[in-house]
Amino acid sequence: MNASTFVADVQSWHDFYIAVGSASAALLGLLFVGVSINLSSIAAAKRADLRTRADLAFSNLLYLLCVSLIVLIPSADAYSLAVSFTAVAGVGLIRVGRRVVGLIRGKDGSWKGRATIRRVSWTLVADLVLLYVAASLAVRNDAIPLYYATFVVFVLLIGAADVAWGLLVEESEEEPRTR
Repeated sequence: MNASTFVADVQSWHDFYIAVGSASAALLGLLFVGVSINLSSIAAAKRADLRTRADLAFSNLLYLLCVSLIVLIPSADAYSLAVSFTAVAGVGLIRVGRRVVGLIRGKDGSWKGRATIRRVSWTLVADLVLLYVAASLAVRNDAIPLYYATFVVFVLLIGAADVAWGLLVEESEEEPRTR
């Protein structure tokens, strides 16, 4: 595939990634507000699980924003997209690994719950598929792998929503604190 055809194919995804980038940026802002309202709970030493989940929702939305911005780079070629997606997925895999190690080392045993494993798995699956998309872009040199990137978008979005909703429900069920 020649460069101009590739750029035209990627341009056809423009509106989708504008919407994804806008939604992830708005949700990042809402997450900041939600975390700052409950900062004392999340910052408590005994609540490493809450910090981990807030970090997970934050990073999922940030990865989503990065993927969107990468696709929106004007006239990007397949190799540039592949390298950029690999970098995002690599950082994501490192962060998932660090989160899992932190949860396993935690004394509260929160890593043993199925909900925790599910929440971490969203990011892990998205990162692995994003690596596949990057490899496919590099090998195929066409925009077809961007169809698979929509899976990454939805997994990261659902993962962030799952984690954020869990934080909201858990915090609302706890006893109100007196100041």
